[in-house]
Amino acid sequence: MNESAAPDVQFEHFYSYEEIDGFLRALANAFPDLCRVGSIGQSLEGRDIHLLTLTDFTSGRPEERPGYVIHAGIHAHELASAHAALNIAKRLLENRAHHGLLNRVTFFILPRLSPDSSEFCLRTSTRIRSRTDFCNRDSNTVYPEDINDNGQILTIRQEHPDGEFVADSADLRLLVQRRSDSPGPYYRTFPEGYIHDWDGVDRIRVAGFDAFLTHRPDLTAGKSFDWNRNWSYGWRPESEQQGAGDFPFSELAMRQFVEFLHRYPKIFGMVGYHCGHPSIIRPPASVSSDELDADDEIALEELAQLGAQFTGFPALPLVKMHWAGRRDRGKGGHSLDFTYQHLGLLTVEIELGTVMNAAGLTTENYLSWTSRADEEGWMRRLMQWWDRGGHRHPLFEPWQPYEHPQLGNVEIGGFLYTVLDNPLLRELPPTLEAAYQFTIAHASKHPWVVVEDFDIQRFDDSVYRIRMRVANRGDLPTHLTNKGKSLRRLRPVAARFTPAHGVTMLSAAESQELGHLAAVTGSQIVEWFVSAPQESGTDTQILGELYISGSTGSDIKRTVEASC
Repeated sequence: MNESAAPDVQFEHFYSYEEIDGFLRALANAFPDLCRVGSIGQSLEGRDIHLLTLTDFTSGRPEERPGYVIHAGIHAHELASAHAALNIAKRLLENRAHHGLLNRVTFFILPRLSPDSSEFCLRTSTRIRSRTDFCNRDSNTVYPEDINDNGQILTIRQEHPDGEFVADSADLRLLVQRRSDSPGPYYRTFPEGYIHDWDGVDRIRVAGFDAFLTHRPDLTAGKSFDWNRNWSYGWRPESEQQGAGDFPFSELAMRQFVEFLHRYPKIFGMVGYHCGHPSIIRPPASVSSDELDADDEIALEELAQLGAQFTGFPALPLVKMHWAGRRDRGKGGHSLDFTYQHLGLLTVEIELGTVMNAAGLTTENYLSWTSRADEEGWMRRLMQWWDRGGHRHPLFEPWQPYEHPQLGNVEIGGFLYTVLDNPLLRELPPTLEAAYQFTIAHASKHPWVVVEDFDIQRFDDSVYRIRMRVANRGDLPTHLTNKGKSLRRLRPVAARFTPAHGVTMLSAAESQELGHLAAVTGSQIVEWFVSAPQESGTDTQILGELYISGSTGSDIKRTVEASC
């Protein structure tokens, strides 16, 4: 291993696609026996959706071990989420001897699920949720584009009698909600861009920001996709859940992701990384807790609290992640509900934070908001924090006049959304270390199927009894959850003995289904009787091959030999 070539995680800027690709390949070169770079498929623009597989390849096949999935970048503008995936990958490799997990577990790490739109956000500082269809354009609709050639896509504001915003009297840079007694001028806003196929109508719609205009669905147009609303469980059509897509898994990347998950039935845990208000969020995402098995909900809460213990972030069901007083409608078609309901997994997602946290906003503050006025007050505090720091970080561009070829006199400026929507990178290392420690603690709970008390007894010159205990000594049952008991994906533990040439089975069957094994104490006694002719001139005799299919625990293969 050439560990000196292992790259460091940098905290100077967001990673580009090329930098992620280079980082992963450098890891694979530094740890060739532990790390391999692959892909679950290609994006619509032809980029690989990277898959990094970590395990000890010298001592077993990845698919024979319990699997743990880490994914990031399902939301394109949440660029810093990739830092978590890359940091965990490097730390797992560097500390393999300490925790020993790579000898028992296979880690599947996907650092950026939406590479195309992430590159667009990275280049322009705009905000795209997962993917936007700019090829099939609607008329009278503004599509994001850098029209003043400054390398950024910001916000257009235009004076208009029906504008829903006014300049904030406390900070003229900001726009706040217009009220009945608000003095003018009044502004309407659009993403920086041109109006496609405009016929001069006053009602202009917006594309590309759909997931962020939930309060004005009448203004949304085009197609914009939130890939964490495209999963099958609890999916709601676009009219009810913006960004949902045409049907569950209509999005190519999400189909590729879920097909990958089903290719590896030993996956026992999954964590997704996002850049929202710091929190550990767990199922349910869109339904009442009553739809979860009671014991499973306790286990999910314990897992979320484990994450809270390491990070200091609050833990809560995703369905509760909203302003005070709002209904628990939740988020339909979410991966958290799918992974529990359809895969039987105990999973959480970790929100790493945004720049608002640097200004003092806590998740508890956010959850206590009751109105737009609360949000506006915190945006003022954000600008005050930025001013006190001397604008060391790009965050806001002053409004500049611009002669729009269609709208006439407008102003372009406002927030750089990739900065607004992500945590400060220089403040991330403690959070990422906590995420790594949580990964170790969570992954260490994997089911662990082992063979104990292995014994071969010879009764006469030709008859042998092969006997053993097949046990699960991991902290999770092989069915993972009570929900998992009913899912065909989670196959029971089974044992098979294949006799060698010339050896005759005296037992009824070569294969025995053992069912699922409980955590820590679950075990079954397995035995076979065989007849083998005496071989002269040898000290040992091969009776056959043993194979234990360990469900979500490890598979075991060994040659069975008897002393002559």
